[in-house]
Amino acid sequence: MRFPLFIAYRYLFSKKKVNAINIITGIAMLGFGVGAFAMIVVLSTFNGFENLVEGMINNYDPEIRITAKAKKTFVYTSELESKISVIEGVIRVSEVLEEKVVVKYDEHQEIGKIKGVSENYNTGKFDSLIVIGNFNLGDSSRYFGVFGGGLSGKLNLFPGTTEPVTVFVPRRDVKYNSLNPMASLSTQYLRASGIFLVKEEVDDEVFITSLEFAQKLLSYPGQITALELGLQSEMNIDDAREKLKEVLGADYEVKTRKELNELIYKIFSSEKWFTFAILALVLFISSFNIFGSLIMLVLDKKKDIGILKSMGTEDGIIRKVFLWQGSYIAIVGGGIGIVLACILVLSQEHFGWLTIENAIVDEYPVELLLRDVLLTFSTVSILGYLISLYPASRAAKTEISKIN
Repeated sequence: MRFPLFIAYRYLFSKKKVNAINIITGIAMLGFGVGAFAMIVVLSTFNGFENLVEGMINNYDPEIRITAKAKKTFVYTSELESKISVIEGVIRVSEVLEEKVVVKYDEHQEIGKIKGVSENYNTGKFDSLIVIGNFNLGDSSRYFGVFGGGLSGKLNLFPGTTEPVTVFVPRRDVKYNSLNPMASLSTQYLRASGIFLVKEEVDDEVFITSLEFAQKLLSYPGQITALELGLQSEMNIDDAREKLKEVLGADYEVKTRKELNELIYKIFSSEKWFTFAILALVLFISSFNIFGSLIMLVLDKKKDIGILKSMGTEDGIIRKVFLWQGSYIAIVGGGIGIVLACILVLSQEHFGWLTIENAIVDEYPVELLLRDVLLTFSTVSILGYLISLYPASRAAKTEISKIN
């Protein structure tokens, strides 16, 4: 095994008779280096943005959400509370009431979604999502709310304004009166205390206020649309979901945070692997330089092949020499690209020298994962090997009698 490795190594770094072989070999190494470099950087950037979005989602969505299957709202009874309390690891149960409403501020009016939350709502994590103001829902004497950045932008609404925000919705307990439409509406007022950013579909329509305000506005006294559960950090979310399904029965639907944001996770995954496929295709195209380099090397080394065969070297050994030659080109070029990319990504992780202006974070988020490095190196190695198969086979079939 050492013999073909040694010969391939000498062929790679020795001076060729035809200078074009050196040039093509250098171009092949450069192509693999640039391709591997780009692959590591792009995949690490995807990882960084995925972690950023996932972190924001984790601060907004609960570990587990419970809703009723057959009805829109339900009551958080003592019986339901006792069933949930038997599940180990549940540290918080927040009551939530959500509904579409009309929000009006000054001359601006938009369709939004009210999210009324109980006093034990997880404000600790949510505080990190506030970009302006603070998380303050007020009390029964004066109501406040925190608004999604997109919704507040549409309303031209900022915390600290004196004019109240009007929230109204059709009343459930009266029929529509065409002569007096306002009598058919339930109307409440609040002020903005803060603005938050999570993801576009939430930012554009959601505002959070107290559960009392939402129940009064929507005429749902004592009723909620969901329960949001917080778990201990060491608790397995999937295990907790299965236990809750078992104790709650078929009347309730239990979903984890990933199930609530399934589309986002699928989009990130598909975009990442689609980009990887494109970069792998670029590497494949670059690998044809190795093909050309090896074909020319076979022609250049015909006499060497003849000498080796006359000394009794088997065709399999000759084939391995040129297979390793192609693999060397890919591995050396790709390896240099991978090392440089790792240095770049790690320096960005630790020093954050590449910044973003007017964004949620100051630096470009990146994360270097070992699986991405191994995947890139494997891709480079496999392509180098596959593209070398034909030239290596041709070298092995070279007949001594045809060598000049």
